Amino acid sequence: MNITFEGHMPAQRQATITQDQFYRLFEAMKEDILSHVEFSKISENDHLFPQDKTICDLCKEHRVNFRDRKDLVAFFKAVIDSMENPYT
Repeated sequence: MNITFEGHMPAQRQATITQDQFYRLFEAMKEDILSHVEFSKISENDHLFPQDKTICDLCKEHRVNFRDRKDLVAFFKAVIDSMENPYT
């Protein structure tokens, strides 16, 4: 698949991403999400990252104690483990 992006260069660039690269990137993103949940300081009132509010809201909706690291990580690990990679 061809993608177009603008980075540090003022011109648009294109890259071709293979199915295998999409697969590996998706798996890396799942690990990154879990690391963020595990190591960030998620607070109900002070959101260091915009995603933290989404994480808090999801936890509240499913009665997950986001202040308890073990509960939080276990919940998100189960969610992430259930995500099938669409690039297989």
